[in-house]
Amino acid sequence: MSKKVKNGSGSSSARVKVAPKKRMTKKDLEDVIKSLEDKQLRLKAEFDNFRKRKESEISALFKYDGKSFILDFLSILDNINRGIESYKDENTKKALLLIREDFLKKMNNKEIKEFGKTGEIFNPELHEALTTTNLEDKKDDEIVEVYELGFKYKDLIVRHAKVVVNKK
Repeated sequence: MSKKVKNGSGSSSARVKVAPKKRMTKKDLEDVIKSLEDKQLRLKAEFDNFRKRKESEISALFKYDGKSFILDFLSILDNINRGIESYKDENTKKALLLIREDFLKKMNNKEIKEFGKTGEIFNPELHEALTTTNLEDKKDDEIVEVYELGFKYKDLIVRHAKVVVNKK
């Protein structure tokens, strides 16, 4: 069978021959089937990995859904702590201490725990060392001053403690 080529893509008298289709053998068909089975298996594995990854991300979202909420309220607690340190009036300090105590009690009930107190040993996974000092009466890697407490929500570190560490 032959065709005429139009629209200037060849000479007007050129003819294109179409080759007859080769008949597939049993071996060719088996190779095609194996190839398709392999492709299907890989797609299934890829989809399973995708599904597991998404399930993990969604469960993490549900587990730690309060993280941004907690971060917002930690700034309030920081302001209360600054007020306790800066006010000279004892009645104001007592009121702020009561508010702080109640605030921390409510946070503990929601599995939000504070850490990074003076005297603890420095742990780079929990603490952020802002600076170091060299005091003879303190142990090596002991926290000697706390700028900002750290907080943990369940097993997630919401905020690292900002501390000064003793180095000998």
